[in-house]
Amino acid sequence: MDAVAHTNGADEAQYPGLRGAWWLLILLFLSANLYSIDKAIVGVLAEPIRATLQISDVQMGLLLGLAYTLLSVLLGLVLGNFTDHHSRRKILAFSIILWSLATMAGGLARGFGSFFVFRALVGLGEAGLAPTALSVIADIFPPRQRGRALSGYFIGATMGTALSSVIPGWIVAADIHWHLPVFGVVEPWRVAFLVCGAIGPVIGLLFLTTPELPRQGSRWAPGQQPPVREKLAYLYDRKALLAPLYAGFCLYYVAFVGITAWTTVFVMRTYGVTLPEFAARMGVIAMISGTAGYLLGGVLSDSAIGRRGGGKLALLAALPVLAMPGTLAVLMPGVTSALIALAAIAVATPMVNVAMNATMQEILPNDMRGFSYSLLAVVSALPAGAGGPLIFALVTEHVLHDPARMGTSFMIVGLPVLVLSSACFLYARHAYRSQTKAAPTVSSAPTLTASR
Repeated sequence: MDAVAHTNGADEAQYPGLRGAWWLLILLFLSANLYSIDKAIVGVLAEPIRATLQISDVQMGLLLGLAYTLLSVLLGLVLGNFTDHHSRRKILAFSIILWSLATMAGGLARGFGSFFVFRALVGLGEAGLAPTALSVIADIFPPRQRGRALSGYFIGATMGTALSSVIPGWIVAADIHWHLPVFGVVEPWRVAFLVCGAIGPVIGLLFLTTPELPRQGSRWAPGQQPPVREKLAYLYDRKALLAPLYAGFCLYYVAFVGITAWTTVFVMRTYGVTLPEFAARMGVIAMISGTAGYLLGGVLSDSAIGRRGGGKLALLAALPVLAMPGTLAVLMPGVTSALIALAAIAVATPMVNVAMNATMQEILPNDMRGFSYSLLAVVSALPAGAGGPLIFALVTEHVLHDPARMGTSFMIVGLPVLVLSSACFLYARHAYRSQTKAAPTVSSAPTLTASR
């Protein structure tokens, strides 16, 4: 039976907006906060973890990257397809509970192997959040408000990034030890994992108190869904635009994930300071720069600049250049100036996230968004999520042969990767403008067919 065709542009009156979905938006904001805390905490506590587990920088790079992305690569598209056609509140609840419990379990890991497994489960759980949350936001707000709505959601992630250094820094500085049955005395970095993972199951269960939102502009009747091969074919037909768009995002994240994963280690080794000595400064700078980036990104994406043809893609092409001072942090004379240099990439990345996701929501139909977000996560997971931290560790350990020169690796890897990212976004903008001139309805979706 033929699927029911729908347009992408639903009447704005059909969107519930902030007033109609405030409780759901609060939970999404909190989940983004927890997502960033539990994702970034390994990098923040890399040195004490490495010392306790007695592992090398390369092994630490695997924990920071491959461990987190492994299951999300294998199962990411399944989660994305689920998001497009199943209960999103249940997916959110399950995902948050899974990654939170895995974070707590990671704090009790006794070796590299068990820590790797628990980080893989964290990555799997967190892989379900972004495509589902972004799909939900697209059904709450009309297109002209989505840039600012995405900014609000992502500011939650920025707060989490800041807290991921402040909370562990406070626990380490206070030298807090817990006595647990079976495990005995638990050292401070393990306490930080237990504390940061504890609130997640509560937030996950609260998602079950929210209503299931109707999908705006879906091309499919309830209970129907196209085969995955048809979704892949849809994306393949738009490869001239999507391939450089995805490549630009992936390359940008190679630099961003690699630099942020090793920032704490870089500061400690380069300037000879301990985590408690700079954790508060790092948290404040991350909070200010991240919030500013998301607010500015939302405003620009929703502005006349962002709404004109290819405007968001032009913004994406400029942002890797804005991030480049972060690769030069090693040239700074002190901790504070180095953190300020790194703030450049902390400002640019939120703007990349907003512009990229607003672009995806603009050019893809509703029932393709979860799948497409997951595909983006999958194709960027190995080179960026897994490869970013590992590449920086390999350069430091096997090219520079000096653990103290992690900051030099920021320049060697980060600068050329950001240049290539900008070039890819420029090519995507060219493809977008060419397709728009040839067919103004480039973002509209063809009717797919499916059988019962």
